Amino acid sequence: MSKITGLVPQENYRLEVLLDNGSSVTLNLESRLETIRFGMLADKELFRRAVTDGSFIRWDNKVEISVNELFQLAQK
Repeated sequence: MSKITGLVPQENYRLEVLLDNGSSVTLNLESRLETIRFGMLADKELFRRAVTDGSFIRWDNKVEISVNELFQLAQK
């Protein structure tokens, strides 16, 4: 399984996720900001504070996405 090595917040609620195999995935969360789960990420300051431990992306321990879920969300 891939590990997350870095995160680059971008405009319009997109997050570039850098992986240990040298590739990257751009996750577009803009359409999900109306949901209960991701709604608080509409706060741009919070969105920019995304961090990773290699297995999860987290925003102030309020929202998290696992590596497996990252790939599922990126395909939608």
